Amino acid sequence: MTDLDERIVLTLREHAEGPVDGDRLLVCAVRRGRTRVRRRRVAAGATLSVVALIGAGVAVGPMGRLPGLDHAVTPGLAETTVAFLPPSVDGAPGAAARPDQIGRDPALLHIGLAPGGPRFLEWNVAGGIESAKLEVGGRTVTFDLTSADVLRSVSPVNMPPLEGPLGNSYDGAVVREDGLDGVPTWRRYWQPAPGVYAGASVSGPDKEPLHDVDAALRLDRAYACAGPLRLTELPAGAEFSRCWMVVSAFPAAYAVILHVNDDHRSVGASVELQYANTTMIADPPANRTIGGRPAYLDPAGERLELLDIPRAQLSVAFNYEQSFSEAEATTVLLGARVAEHLDQPATW
Repeated sequence: MTDLDERIVLTLREHAEGPVDGDRLLVCAVRRGRTRVRRRRVAAGATLSVVALIGAGVAVGPMGRLPGLDHAVTPGLAETTVAFLPPSVDGAPGAAARPDQIGRDPALLHIGLAPGGPRFLEWNVAGGIESAKLEVGGRTVTFDLTSADVLRSVSPVNMPPLEGPLGNSYDGAVVREDGLDGVPTWRRYWQPAPGVYAGASVSGPDKEPLHDVDAALRLDRAYACAGPLRLTELPAGAEFSRCWMVVSAFPAAYAVILHVNDDHRSVGASVELQYANTTMIADPPANRTIGGRPAYLDPAGERLELLDIPRAQLSVAFNYEQSFSEAEATTVLLGARVAEHLDQPATW
């Protein structure tokens, strides 16, 4: 797990058990992101605006309003979140046809959901495992999808090993565990298709959301993990290694975080696209140009950002040890392709 992952996970855990002012986080995150004069940060660091957007989605909830935003946002901003389904990728086989491809290509997501069923809050693809947070009737289900090869070679955090005493866990039975404050946690592991293994968990009074996820699961297609963002050029030796997209507050806001690594040199960076449908955005003064486009390198030299994308931030963060150089970050931004209409997923 990288420093970026650890900071995000820590922040989510800090906010998970208590109320969060979602509207303040959402608007202030973007405003800070554009007007920030960066200082070297420690614990919550350079990913503050990403975490704030995610925190807003968690706080606002599955169909919650964004209270207090009406006076500060573009007229017509949706007051409720809506279901977001990632666009399908023509010609890419689904998980049922190619279980060995699950989680192997970070550009592809193999978790499909029937329309009108559970709603994506976020998804993550890396290392042979695909994970998602799903909203079902106001409750959050954690879902994981992988293949037999992965279960035999590694031990995913949320999945029992395929071999050994727990190897028979994938029979579809629901297991109840005692949770915090007496609230039970329900877990289920099953095989939705030959060679495909799934796991889901939910906290609350009953296990029904687990069966709702199973009924809605579709494994016949692959989808574009990064939504409106594609990386077409990387530094020599670097590879796109992980995709994470957070859509809990869609269409008011969403975030895409892509990891790029060069394992031979043990260096990397994260590419972040943050979108918020708000007019409270002020660009910092450009101090760089990238391919003739205005750009900004923060004073700490930790983040390089393009400034010409309306209502969005596209940046490369290299604010941790053994990260890319500014020149390598520039190469990544030069090759980044962002959809023209960030608020219209059908056009991506």
